[in-house]
Amino acid sequence: MSNDGSCLGVSYADHHLFFSVNDPGNRGHLRHIGSIDFSFDVQSAIIRGDTNGFPALKTSLEKLREEHNCSSVKILSPPAEECWTIVPRSVYEDSAEREAHINLLMHGLDRSEIEATWHSLSNSDFWLLLLRKKSSMTGFSDLLGSFSDTEFVSHFEIGADWQSHSKVNGSFMMIFCGPSCITASSYILGKLRGCSYIHYDNPSDLPYLWSLYSEKLSWMNGLHDQIYVCDHHSHTVSEILTPYWDDSGEITVMNSLARMGVSADEKTYGFPLESAFPAIMMSLNSEPVNEEK
Repeated sequence: MSNDGSCLGVSYADHHLFFSVNDPGNRGHLRHIGSIDFSFDVQSAIIRGDTNGFPALKTSLEKLREEHNCSSVKILSPPAEECWTIVPRSVYEDSAEREAHINLLMHGLDRSEIEATWHSLSNSDFWLLLLRKKSSMTGFSDLLGSFSDTEFVSHFEIGADWQSHSKVNGSFMMIFCGPSCITASSYILGKLRGCSYIHYDNPSDLPYLWSLYSEKLSWMNGLHDQIYVCDHHSHTVSEILTPYWDDSGEITVMNSLARMGVSADEKTYGFPLESAFPAIMMSLNSEPVNEEK
């Protein structure tokens, strides 16, 4: 990321777009945190390039860039447009095995249309593979075309941003609470242990789905010192799933600047602050370490 100008963090939920602008040279302080409301679903408008909504989004981000002198931008990438999978280290180290796995997971899509990124895990015998179809990110690229530096950030990478910012030790789990999808990522001693996302049609389905997923992913029911909850539907999701989370871990909804360990000139907000937590973390920190192959 460029060191000149501010960094803009952008996230979204339903018809809301949330943003945060950092204060270069003043660590942990934010120039502005805000929300812009639209009459359409923001994520769908970006992905589809909706002629009724996309221009309004692009104009709004252009204004933010100019008003706050933002040279770089980070935007949250929707899990539905990604594939997350954990593979043995032997796959990562063998180029033929890597490509065979990518081809299988992406159903024969031409390799030139696939973006593959590898992330290290706490267990060095495995690697996390993140896959995206380049075509699914075209709308995001077009939306951010006027910025000098752009980055798409996956939900599980916010955990790395939080660890870098807070210097938290031990283990923690981070839960993103979206309108039709929740994500969970587990960190131990500063390293990603595992991550997954769960699509749901009705919030009442979440207890069953959490139990189903956790049968295969033991870290979901593992011991965590802290469980951090964020995003626009935090209240609904945490109310339903708290009985299914490790009762020895402290559950914290990231709904205040103090809990996030940041400061800003504004003290009150007209929207739930936990909704902007992803945008805040992205605006504060440099990109996480990963490797593309």
